[in-house]
Amino acid sequence: MPSLLPTPRLSRRHRRTLAATAGTAVLAIVVLANQPSARDAAHPQARAAAARPVGRADTGPPRTPAPVLALLHRHVAFTDESAAHRGAPGVDALAGILVDVDTGAILWARNPHQALPPASTTKVLSSLVALENFAPDMLVTVTADALHQAGDETRMGLVVGNRLTVRELLSGMLLVSGNDAADAMAVDTAGMDPFVAAMNRQLEALGLHDSHFVTPVGLDDPAQLASAYDLAAVAATDVTTFPVFRQIVSQTYAALPASDLHQEFDLTNLNRLLRIYPAATGIKPGWTGDAGACLVGMAERDGHRLISVLLNSSRVYTDSRDLLDWGFVEEGLPSLLPPPTPQR
Repeated sequence: MPSLLPTPRLSRRHRRTLAATAGTAVLAIVVLANQPSARDAAHPQARAAAARPVGRADTGPPRTPAPVLALLHRHVAFTDESAAHRGAPGVDALAGILVDVDTGAILWARNPHQALPPASTTKVLSSLVALENFAPDMLVTVTADALHQAGDETRMGLVVGNRLTVRELLSGMLLVSGNDAADAMAVDTAGMDPFVAAMNRQLEALGLHDSHFVTPVGLDDPAQLASAYDLAAVAATDVTTFPVFRQIVSQTYAALPASDLHQEFDLTNLNRLLRIYPAATGIKPGWTGDAGACLVGMAERDGHRLISVLLNSSRVYTDSRDLLDWGFVEEGLPSLLPPPTPQR
């Protein structure tokens, strides 16, 4: 049963004293509740956050702006004359093209604008960016940041501290398809991101729109795609603009002697087209699981320069040879191949 006794009344002074005491206790609880625990206070990020002035943005050291690489501005467009050239040899490739470099005429094409994995034919574009921006005799010092290749990647054999000229790195890129050389060309000059950005901007500067690259080497990536048309246009630009490119890709072998700057490199060109077709003068093969066998090939006879591109082919070398030879016959030159053996 509730008490019916009256509650004693406090004086005004006593009520003020109790209220002040209660407010102090609440404030203390709130302050303690917002303090970091011993574990949190020991974490470096917690210490940094505690020391950071409230309401002020972080101000680290000034960042060096990314370099803007130069572009070769030249609109490249081929004229499709394939309808006038019939009877091309059978070619086992998902996509391809055959062009006359000097007239700009397309003699044969199959899905020329289809974007496919390009494998190491990518290096025809990374070579163009390098030659447009760096002198062939410029020295590049190889750093650890450039040497992150997996065990199954093709390599020139660079080690940290090597100093090679741009020409020597291009030899490693184009002859033995050295991914370490291509990465060093990008990372140890402009940096990977600016270099790859320049590759894509260079495509636009040439008027090409089928392709996109995310590395300078050609490893499989869903975003790394190129068309036969674009690769032919880039290769044609290389050979008509940079004599050093023509000289490198035409070699079957190159030796870089040992010096105070680097060890000896023996570079045997992987491009078998140079060994099976007398008129061949380059340019670059490639292979990955997604891309299959690919080849940008070139041959020259009597002032005629033809470039072929085959993507995802099971007979990339023999088909490139036969296609190039057929192109010369279409331009009025005799075949360099033995006549086919009659079938019985």
